[in-house]
Amino acid sequence: MFFENRYRDNEPITRIGSLRVFGTTIMVAALVVGLIASAIFGGLTATAMFAFSPELFWKHGQVWRALTYLIVGEANFFTLFSLLFIYSFGRDCEQELGRRRYFGFLALLVAVPAVVATLLWLVGFGGVVAGSLHLSIGLVIAFATIYPNVEWWNVLPMKYVAVGCMFLAAIGDLREGNQIGLAATLATCAASFGYIRAMRSGAWDGFSLRAMFRPKPKFRVLPPPTERRAPEEDRTMNDMDTLLDKIAKSGMASLTAKERARLEAARAELLKKDRR
Repeated sequence: MFFENRYRDNEPITRIGSLRVFGTTIMVAALVVGLIASAIFGGLTATAMFAFSPELFWKHGQVWRALTYLIVGEANFFTLFSLLFIYSFGRDCEQELGRRRYFGFLALLVAVPAVVATLLWLVGFGGVVAGSLHLSIGLVIAFATIYPNVEWWNVLPMKYVAVGCMFLAAIGDLREGNQIGLAATLATCAASFGYIRAMRSGAWDGFSLRAMFRPKPKFRVLPPPTERRAPEEDRTMNDMDTLLDKIAKSGMASLTAKERARLEAARAELLKKDRR
C-alpha cells in the first residue's frame, strides 16, 4: 500500500458477516437510499428540492443543497457504474489515505462543484449542480494518481482509464451545453490530482487543527547551562569527597598509603585543570 507506513487508520469500521464495512460503504448506501427517494419524488421535484443552486443557497439559506445535490439525478445504467466506481475506488482510496484524510478529501470533492457553480453564478452563468458523477470521477483520478500503472481489469493502466473518464464526462457536458458541469469536472479532476500529489510529498503530515489553535507557550529566561563534567572528573571529585570526609572524621592518620596516593593524585589532577 502506498501510504501504509504513514497512515494507519485504514481498517474497516465494522463487519457485517463477511462484509467489511468502510466509510465508503456507508456513503454508497446513503447515496442509494437518496437516489431511491429522489426517484419517488420524481426527477423535476427532486431537482427543485435538492440540487445545488447558488442563488437558493446564498440568498435563501438552503444550505442542505451543498450536500443533497449528490442524490439528485436520473437513475439509469450509467448511475450503476458511477456507484460501482465510488465504492471500488473510494474503498481503495480510504485504505490508502487513512480514514481522516480520506474524509477530508471527500469533503473537498463535494465542495468543488458547489464552489465552481457559485463563482460562475457571480459572473452571470446560471445553473445547478446535480448528481454524483463528479465524485466518482474524482475518486478515479485519485486512485490513478496513487497507482498510475495498475491495470484495470488487466486491460488498461489506470492513468489511461482516468483520462478516458475525464474526457467522456467533458464531452457529455459540452454536448448538453452545461458550462457549470464542464467547469466542475475539470476543477474536480485538478483538485483530486493536486490533493493526492500533495499527500505524496508529505504536505499534510504536520497539519493539525488542534495544533493551530493551541495556546502558544510562554517564553522563559533560563539560566546559562552549566558545563557538564566528564565522567573522569566526576570520579575524581567523588574520590576527594570520600577521602576528605574520612579525614574530617578520623584525621589524616586514618588514611592508608593507597588512600594517600589517591588523594595526592586527585589534588594533582585539580591543580592541572586550574592551570588550563
